[in-house]
Amino acid sequence: MILYLPEPFEFGTEEKKSEQSFSLKLPSGGELVVEVCGQNQVRVIDIRSTEPMDYINVKFQPGSVIDLLPNI
Repeated sequence: MILYLPEPFEFGTEEKKSEQSFSLKLPSGGELVVEVCGQNQVRVIDIRSTEPMDYINVKFQPGSVIDLLPNI
């Protein structure tokens, strides 16, 4: 049996994640799409950049956790 749907199943779950996620600017001009995973911590979901070195950086890989520190 084949079930044809007007939208794939992934579209339903993305709406919930988009409410909880936001973007952080990188020094190179790109941005990271992140979600809050703890107090002063975010988890990287996606990277959007034109700088190739941003993709090589281990801190910016999807799934990695970044500690947010205040600038004084």
